[in-house]
Amino acid sequence: MPYAIVIPETGNHDVLAKQDQSAPTPGAGEVLIRNHAGAVNFIDTIIRRGEMPEGMMPELPHVPGVEGAGVVEAIGADVDGLNVGDRVAWMGPIGAGGYGTYSVIGAPYVTRIADSVDFETAASIPVNAMTAYHMLVNLGGATEGKSVLVHAAAGGVGTMIQHIAKHLGMTVIASTSTDKLDYAKAQGANYVIDYRKEDVAARVLEITEGRGVDLSLNPISGDTLKSDLTALAPLGTVVLFGFLAGPPAGTFGKDLAAHFQKSVAVRASDIYTYFLNRPAEFNADLVKVFQLLSDGVLRPQITALPLEGASEAHRRLEAGETTGKLVLSIA
Repeated sequence: MPYAIVIPETGNHDVLAKQDQSAPTPGAGEVLIRNHAGAVNFIDTIIRRGEMPEGMMPELPHVPGVEGAGVVEAIGADVDGLNVGDRVAWMGPIGAGGYGTYSVIGAPYVTRIADSVDFETAASIPVNAMTAYHMLVNLGGATEGKSVLVHAAAGGVGTMIQHIAKHLGMTVIASTSTDKLDYAKAQGANYVIDYRKEDVAARVLEITEGRGVDLSLNPISGDTLKSDLTALAPLGTVVLFGFLAGPPAGTFGKDLAAHFQKSVAVRASDIYTYFLNRPAEFNADLVKVFQLLSDGVLRPQITALPLEGASEAHRRLEAGETTGKLVLSIA
């Protein structure tokens, strides 16, 4: 019997519950996918706790999961390039239902996967790799010879940033906690910084002989933005893509003015801006990142649990016990 894990009410990780599910019908431009795996993301836990920004909280009960992998079961009108029976990976909006047997996804957000790629690995790729690729290439101008500071380098996005940046010929400086330094080194970082014991900006300037980094990719915010401005090289850019430590602290006018003569840039990145506004380009990049996976450039580090283990997956993610990506296998 098809089923899903739902958030019936807001609360702790143990509120997640199993619920029967029937197969929906895809509309024009959509694809029905029978999921074999779905990935776990921080946004799933934020929804479960009821902490989404005003106006963004989905109605409950809600099936979480914004990415997955499986087999195409049906195709709506006006869909080209996909066929019933194709093995695919996908990324979707809130409500895509990756913690369930079935998802209906817009065709631009679905891509075929190689027969050699298992579903759990494929499910771990779309959000993290697309976020990393978009920030590095489309926003950060990543090229050979440039340098990048990767915050939260042992996380799912941080792992993908390191793989892609090294592939592009960049120097990678990884910032992470004491217990995850070896993990970051194993992903290819040229240098690692223990942010709990070291001054990140000071270490970056030491490593770069006073020049600073061309790019900082930062999901932390809080006090780290001010530090990043110090760590940037002339014409450098910091991209904020999360608020794990809360909104950026400090005064933008004062902090930016202090680095005016370096001509630095600060920008925000939400992958869904790209997702919603440039679907054709998004699809092209989705194909590219899965080619990087097939070529062995991306080496996702995954921990797979059965779908019924979603509550435990949330607990681990919120406790900071994970490296890489948590994935749910769907029987």
